Amino acid sequence: MRLFIAAKITPEIETQLAEFLDGFMKSPARVKWVEPRNTHLTLKFLGETDEQILNDLKAAIADASADFGQIETHLKGCGAFPNLHAPRVYWVGIVDPNKKLAQLAARIDQEVHHLGFERERRAFSPHLTLGRVKDQRQLGALNEAFGTADFPSTPLSIDSIYLIRSHLKPSGPVYQELAEFSL
Repeated sequence: MRLFIAAKITPEIETQLAEFLDGFMKSPARVKWVEPRNTHLTLKFLGETDEQILNDLKAAIADASADFGQIETHLKGCGAFPNLHAPRVYWVGIVDPNKKLAQLAARIDQEVHHLGFERERRAFSPHLTLGRVKDQRQLGALNEAFGTADFPSTPLSIDSIYLIRSHLKPSGPVYQELAEFSL
């Protein structure tokens, strides 16, 4: 099973993202845009996972998220990884003023490491992935537009996280919630 751990966004934010992306999606650049209904904040990508450890995995996530408390954050701005000169991923930023998301991601990383998952090598950078670049050609105008755009500050409260299974289809991923964990 291909799995990840994430927080979900609200239907209102999905609508805002759809409106924000509308102009960018008209670009001739080859970018695979994420459908707003599939947008989420990844806390830990697990990848292919043996179904036999599913119960242990759920217990580890429950331990990591227990008594953590609701996280108040907000979306703001946009950009690209690694940068707008050679983008691979376009994103909307998430402001994490108290580093609570980073702390939660670290706790999850620590708990699932005991089950054989590799530790994260990169620092946690909270964001919503909007699109993945498939070809570097014809990105000039899109990069310029994205570089001058600014996603408006939008509150996001997170009180649950989810273990999600990703079914990859030619039309795009289909996500299935396997478990919810209250913070």
